[in-house]
Amino acid sequence: MRRSPWFPVVLVLVLVFIGFFTPESVIGKQNEGLEYKKTSTMNSSKDKPQIYIIPTNDPEKADQVIKQLEKGKMPEELGLISGQKHVPKEQTLKQMASEAAKSKKTFPVEMDSVETAEEGTAWAPPPFEYDNIQFEECMDRENMDGWWFKNKYASCWSNYIVYSDPAGCGPSWFPFGCDWVSFRLTVLAHGYNGLRTVDYSYKVDDIDMDLDSQGWIGSKVSISMQCDGISEYRDCLGDESPDKRTLAQWRSHGEGYTIFESDPPPVTAGNKDQVSFMDLWPRVTIDPPGKKLPPLTSDGRKQKVRMDSADYMFVFQPFFWPKEGSVFAEATPVFYYKMNDPYFSIMKEAFQHHKDALKSPGSLFPGIEGRPPLTRLYSKYDPERYDANRRAKDKACAKIEKPGEGYECDEFPFRSTYEGGATGEAGKFSVRYIPTAANNSHGRLLAAWYAYNRILHKDEFYIGFKE
Repeated sequence: MRRSPWFPVVLVLVLVFIGFFTPESVIGKQNEGLEYKKTSTMNSSKDKPQIYIIPTNDPEKADQVIKQLEKGKMPEELGLISGQKHVPKEQTLKQMASEAAKSKKTFPVEMDSVETAEEGTAWAPPPFEYDNIQFEECMDRENMDGWWFKNKYASCWSNYIVYSDPAGCGPSWFPFGCDWVSFRLTVLAHGYNGLRTVDYSYKVDDIDMDLDSQGWIGSKVSISMQCDGISEYRDCLGDESPDKRTLAQWRSHGEGYTIFESDPPPVTAGNKDQVSFMDLWPRVTIDPPGKKLPPLTSDGRKQKVRMDSADYMFVFQPFFWPKEGSVFAEATPVFYYKMNDPYFSIMKEAFQHHKDALKSPGSLFPGIEGRPPLTRLYSKYDPERYDANRRAKDKACAKIEKPGEGYECDEFPFRSTYEGGATGEAGKFSVRYIPTAANNSHGRLLAAWYAYNRILHKDEFYIGFKE
């Protein structure tokens, strides 16, 4: 077919149109491709290739960040992680425990419902089950800052990784802009009740690049999980070596997996539960094709995993006795009472007592978010304090009238916490007679909740209410 002599001119005009009207957002709607806005405003002193991380789950904020980048702001100025690498350091158990305790994050923990027990049988807690995270669930999280904690055994991290060469930006005679490539990296982490092990599944998807950077599909991208444990312990037993593939290979097969373990440290007076900690984080290296641009590496946000070998996580019915475990240490669990669930109706008077103590007007009781948390007290590790809590409860109960047979005196905060009656703080301790069945069933529920979530001696937690 014979082409018109105007064909080259039309082609150039079409390309100009494409160049000027490419999308202006690095991150569009969730789960859509990522596009880098073309800019000619970066200072020459900053015209160096760079790799940085942008949270995936707040598109509006990401758009704002890109507008600032256009004005010459560097990723570091905007609080983004740019070419950062975490350096292993000497760490003690005390230091790592202190760091984990500084986090203000919480996550809800509810007991699942099961079929009501047959009439005449004692109420029993539901069996333990994991509630793991799926990739789509993590990607759909809104406004996620760093790692999201679903529960003690499940957390995730999902961000876009961008490699950009601002030296390739206009102005030029042809309307092509910066060279860049981007992809989303999602990491799922799962701990265990029964193993000193944590595993990581990761996925690369949503691969995108600039119009004139199509050859960058040949970029070599390495993904790994890095680990830094307590210096004197055998922690971080696992594979830190990178999983290296081209972006084309990641596109066709985008998932990977790795695992880390920790040997139990010796039992000491200050570490009876053989606790250890590990810092873990994702590491990404992008090596563009050819020799023009250097490979760059960036690390994602750290998370703390706690391993233990506590042997008192015991539930008689259903039988449950894991003697070691691994949990995510940087979030405080909130034990939610399902106030209107028929499965828990047998303990409704206990629920109501604790709710009245925490939520009555003017209440100063600890144990609800916004106030100091409750702190578990394991009776065999501090029997004197545990007995002091019991004596304070008995003394307070003797001052109120018992309704009759079939009732027991319930206290809040619990005897199994350091905030119990022995604190002697006025206005922060309550007793009430409730049916024996309500008191006993709630005691079994609390013991199971401690065990299922590996709430160790001196671990903190909150109480919440789901209406």
